[in-house]
Amino acid sequence: MKTKGNPWLGFLLSERYVDWALLLLRLFAGGLLFVHGVAKLEHYAALRNGFPDPIGWGGAVSLVMIILVEIGCSLLVFSGLLTRFALIPMIFSMIMAMTTHGGTGLGSVELPLLYIGMFVVLFVSGPGRYSIDRLIGKVLRRPEA
Repeated sequence: MKTKGNPWLGFLLSERYVDWALLLLRLFAGGLLFVHGVAKLEHYAALRNGFPDPIGWGGAVSLVMIILVEIGCSLLVFSGLLTRFALIPMIFSMIMAMTTHGGTGLGSVELPLLYIGMFVVLFVSGPGRYSIDRLIGKVLRRPEA
């Protein structure tokens, strides 16, 4: 990127820093959702009977599915492996969380909305340079010798 006259603007808009920002966002979003999933796994017995059932599969099955998404998909996003694929169920789960959490006003949907925002940014941008997806892409594009 060329920036005339302002060296700080060039520094701030450098692709390298965008990739670092994407890495930090992946680590932050994936790490936070992973912690939520582990907490649900630890309290599975207490949660399974009263867990919301937005799809009609039963509370226990819905809980297992959300634990798989929150732990499994967040690890994929955290590592940058199959990132866009993993973000789809994560976005869907946050939409379900918005519809099943009781309450009115922004406070009841604020956390799922924050997650959706982070996940959509990562989905649109991709995982960035510092990811396993990028390494796989480099290997696949490498010409045969």
